Amino acid sequence: MTALRKTAAATVAAAAVLACAAPAVAAPADSAYAIAAGGLLTIPKTPSVSGSGSESLATVALPTSGPALVKARALNADVSAGHAKASVAGLALDLGLLPNAPVDLGLVPDVAASVITAECKNGKGSVSIAGLKVGDRTIKLDKISPNTTIPLAPVLELVLNKQTRSGDSLSVTAVSVKLLGKTQTLDIASATCGKGGTEPSKPTTTTSKPDDGDKPGPGGKAPRPTPRPGHLDVTG
Repeated sequence: MTALRKTAAATVAAAAVLACAAPAVAAPADSAYAIAAGGLLTIPKTPSVSGSGSESLATVALPTSGPALVKARALNADVSAGHAKASVAGLALDLGLLPNAPVDLGLVPDVAASVITAECKNGKGSVSIAGLKVGDRTIKLDKISPNTTIPLAPVLELVLNKQTRSGDSLSVTAVSVKLLGKTQTLDIASATCGKGGTEPSKPTTTTSKPDDGDKPGPGGKAPRPTPRPGHLDVTG
């Protein structure tokens, strides 16, 4: 019985050690992608980088089979520690070509932009959108607040500077297209990053009470010097 108790105690102790030594859950990796779509038409994250690296594509038409819903001159994704960036140049969306749509999309306007960029650095996101056009209408943008919604048609909506946070990780998407509610989504330029570390602590300062020093002796005679600790830098 004594041996059995010792074995059970050892088993419990070992389990406790293993529980304490269990590795912490890894933080989400920094990542970026230029374009992705989901719903009636699926386009995987293209190009996509996670962890560290850079990927670029030139003159793309997606999907690769059938009518091209998305066209662009350049797609870029770049990731380093605490930093992620994605961009699309020469974007053209022909949303009326969406296959298997439950309603006629012939009147849905085309969407185009010169350059779209999303950047995430140390847990903070920003976007820039140049030359955004919807049909014949040019949309002028200055400062884009997070999660700015622009309804463009009864079945079309754009969310600009879409930001979602999970713990210390932030995902920022420059343009998120919603067609027919959430029947079809299309994300343009998306970057995810976490905080890049803790800020350096501020130096602390201490104040000491004023010292009266060595007071004059009787008759105004100079006082005897009092030895005080000091420091001398040694060079050489």
